[in-house]
Amino acid sequence: MKKKVAIALLCAWWMLSAGAQVDVEMIGNTYREVKAWIALMDERFPSEGIPPEYYELTVRENLPGSGPHREITHMYWGELPTEDEGEIYPPHFLRLATEEYNYAAREFYEEYLYDEDGNVMFIYALTPDVSSDIVPVYELRMWYDRKHLLRFTAKKAEGLDYIDLETLRKASFQEEFSGNTIPEKFRSETDRLLGRSQGLLGMFKIIDNR
Repeated sequence: MKKKVAIALLCAWWMLSAGAQVDVEMIGNTYREVKAWIALMDERFPSEGIPPEYYELTVRENLPGSGPHREITHMYWGELPTEDEGEIYPPHFLRLATEEYNYAAREFYEEYLYDEDGNVMFIYALTPDVSSDIVPVYELRMWYDRKHLLRFTAKKAEGLDYIDLETLRKASFQEEFSGNTIPEKFRSETDRLLGRSQGLLGMFKIIDNR
């Protein structure tokens, strides 16, 4: 049953990305379908869920001035159509990348959703890098139709005694901005996130073409 659900989800987001006009609602539907598909992955397969398929990179190092640093990256892929029906390893494209990392006490979490052509469609970030202080932490969302920004939202959480990712995920965020432009206040951080989306895409291609 779970395998059938997974197939249905894969077909749904493939059709959405390949054939529908790109808008915020379509991207939201694709994102939810992909997250539901990932949630079905289970190390106990075949007794539970579907087989996990992703690349995982973990980095641990001691950085000058900020101390212990850890970075965990997951890359989930989709399969591209191929004319060779006997292809054992069909070509892949990066579908979703997630990153969790820290600099000193500053905790970050990011997600990047891509289409089959390598264009970032959606970026989600929990980040303290909008301002120079550890607080406030912002929840940023960006929706794209290729290079065109469709929508940007920024929500703020303040007054947290200790900011770790578990605390942030349970925090209450208040909307500060929503529109189809990015205010100057957020530009530096959104530019960084866009650059990171391209870096992850390049890393995926290197790993996938190993």
